[in-house]
Amino acid sequence: MKKSVWQGKSNKLYWRGFIPFVFFFHSKYLRTWDAGFVSDFTGFMHRIDGASIGGVWDCFGFPAMHQVTNFFLFCFVKWFGVGGIGWYLVFTSLHLANTALGFVLAKKIFERYGNEKPEELAFIASILFLMCPYQAEVLVWRVCFNFLFCTLTMLGSMLLWLQYCEAKKPKHLLLSLGLFVVALFTFELAVVLPLLLVPLTWPLTPKGEPTEYQFTELQSEENKGVSGFRFPFRGQGSARALLPYFAILASYFLLNKLVLGGWAGHYGEATHLNFDLRLIASNCLKYFTKYLLWWREWPHNAKEQFLLFLEQPAVAWGGLAVGLAMLWLLTSARFKTSPTLRLVGFSWLLFFLALAPVANLYVAYILHGENDRYGYFASLFFFVGLVALCSFLPKWLRYGVLIIYLVASYYFLNSITDDWKRATKITTSLLQDFRWQDAPEVYVLASPDNYDGIPIFKDFSRENLAIKHALKYLADKPAKGDFYQVAQFNMTDWNNGFEANRDSTTGFFHLQFKQWGNWWWLYGMGLGDYQNEQYRFRTDGNGCRVEMKQWPPKAGSVFIVAQGGSWQEL
Repeated sequence: MKKSVWQGKSNKLYWRGFIPFVFFFHSKYLRTWDAGFVSDFTGFMHRIDGASIGGVWDCFGFPAMHQVTNFFLFCFVKWFGVGGIGWYLVFTSLHLANTALGFVLAKKIFERYGNEKPEELAFIASILFLMCPYQAEVLVWRVCFNFLFCTLTMLGSMLLWLQYCEAKKPKHLLLSLGLFVVALFTFELAVVLPLLLVPLTWPLTPKGEPTEYQFTELQSEENKGVSGFRFPFRGQGSARALLPYFAILASYFLLNKLVLGGWAGHYGEATHLNFDLRLIASNCLKYFTKYLLWWREWPHNAKEQFLLFLEQPAVAWGGLAVGLAMLWLLTSARFKTSPTLRLVGFSWLLFFLALAPVANLYVAYILHGENDRYGYFASLFFFVGLVALCSFLPKWLRYGVLIIYLVASYYFLNSITDDWKRATKITTSLLQDFRWQDAPEVYVLASPDNYDGIPIFKDFSRENLAIKHALKYLADKPAKGDFYQVAQFNMTDWNNGFEANRDSTTGFFHLQFKQWGNWWWLYGMGLGDYQNEQYRFRTDGNGCRVEMKQWPPKAGSVFIVAQGGSWQEL
C-alpha cells in the first residue's frame, strides 16, 4: 500500500524541518499581534454594529457573496473583540496550514514530473511561500481573512481532486466539490479553481517510463499512435468529473445576478469582467517580476520607470505572445523538452491562472504592502516554478541562489512587520489623545493616511468616517459631531508634523510640512486642489492652505492637525 504524504521516514524528516522556520516566522509576526484593525476593518465593525448573526446572509449589506467570510469575522469580533492574541493565532495558523498543504501539493507536482527529490524541492518552495514578505498584508490586516481561508479551501479541494484521480473514490470528489462551494462563498478568487484543475488533470508529458505518480497512456482507438499525449491516472473519467465544478461555477454567477443584480459582486461587473488582454498581460508581467526581481523594494523612480515600461502595449503584447509560445513548446507532444523545463512551465501556468481573477485590477506599487494580498494564493505556484528552474543550476549555485532569496525574504519581512508595529503605535496614540468627542463639528485638517505604506486612517468610503469609526470601535470614544477629513498625508517617521497656524480674523489655515518626503492624500489617492460646500483646499509649496467658506464656524467646532502621535488644536 502506498504511504500517505504524512508518513514515511523522509516525509517526517521534512515535517520536522518546518519547526525552526515556524519559530523564525513567529519571531517576525508576533510584533503585529495587535495590528491590522484599521481602514476596512472599522468599516466592517460599523456594518455589524447592532446586527445579529442573521446579517451574515446578506453580508451585512456588503455587495458580495462572502457569507463564509462574514460569518467568521462576526464570530471573531464576538470572541476576541478588537485586539488580542486570538486574531493573531487564527491568521498565522491559517498561513501555516496553507504552507503545509502547499508542501503536499508541490510534492505531488514534483513527483508527477519524475523528480528524484520531490520532498526536498517541495520543502524549499513551501518555505519561500511561508516567509515571503508580500504575505504580510494578508496575515496582519484583519479583513484579509478571506484570502487565507479561501486559499485553504482551494488547496484542500485541489488535493482531494488529485486523490480522486488516483483512487476514484467518490467521497474524495464530493469533499473536493464541497470545499469548492465553501471557497466560492468565502471570496470570489475561488472562481479560478476549475481552471486550475484542468492542467492538473491534463498536463502533457514527454515519452518515457512513467513513475508511480505519472500518467498512464489512454488506451483508445482514437489516441493510438499519438506520441507523448498522456492522460492522468484513469483517463477520461477524470475529465468528466470536472463537469460538476463548472456547473457549480455557472450556478454561482447566476446567483450573483439574481441576488446582487450583476454577474459579479464586490467591485462590480465593470471591474471584474474587464477582459482587456493588454491590461491583463501587463499586470501578469508586473506580478511575475514582483516576485522574481523584488521591484517592490526598489527606489521609487526606478520602480516607476520599470512598471511604466511593462505597461507599454508592445511589451504587454510581446509578453503575452512569448507566454503562449512557451506554453505551446512546453506542453506540445511535438517537441522533446526536459521534464524539469516542462515542470517550470506547468507551475508558472498555474501561477498565471491563479492570478486570473485579479489580473485586471490595479497593481499598486507606490506604497509598501498595498494590495500585496492579491498575489497570496498564486505565489505558491511561482515558488514551485522558481525552485524547479533553480534545479538546472549546479548544486552549489542552486542552493546559493535559494539561500540568498530566503535571506532577502527574511530581511524584507522584518522591515514590513516593523512598519505594521509602528503604524499600530501611531494609530493607538492618536486615538488615545483625541479629546473632542462632544464637538458639533471636527475638521481634521491633516491626518495620516498611512505609515510607510501601512494604512492608518485610510478611507475609501468618501464619507469622512475612518477616524470617527476608529474612535468608536477601537478606542471606545464615540463622537457625537460631524467629521470632515480635509486632507491626509503619508507618514514616513513618528515625528512627522507641521508648522500650522490660523489667521486671527479669517478662516484661513496654513500648514507647512516640517520635513520632506510627504505628500497629500485623500480617499486612498494623491490629492490636489479641491473644494466643497464647507471649505477650499489648495496646495501651497511644501504644505497647503485651507479656506473656510463660512466663518465663524458653529460654536464649539474644532480644527485639528496630527503632529506625530498626538493632535494639535488650531
